Amino acid sequence: MTNQNIQDKKSIKISIHIPPNHHDKPIIVDLASKHNLEVNITSAMLGEYADKDGWFNLILSGEKTAIQEALNYLSDLNIEVWSQTGNGQQIVKDSWSLGEWEITH
Repeated sequence: MTNQNIQDKKSIKISIHIPPNHHDKPIIVDLASKHNLEVNITSAMLGEYADKDGWFNLILSGEKTAIQEALNYLSDLNIEVWSQTGNGQQIVKDSWSLGEWEITH
């Protein structure tokens, strides 16, 4: 990894809500493999029989454009993305304010 790549690397902390109709899809794997991101699962809640909603707290790390594409992918699947703001955790749709930079879908 070059110095430029290290400078371009960003990390964001999000929570995602995955409804039962998406449990058969490798959504988190796709974030890593198709969008070239490092994905750290910091906590998760998913029932043993996967008949309920799943919640995952994630840290996504990678280039800004890769994170943007990954968030767009989640939005296209109608996966709820939650972000920590000054007012607590809030759902975000189509526009992500990620610290010093903003992503719009």
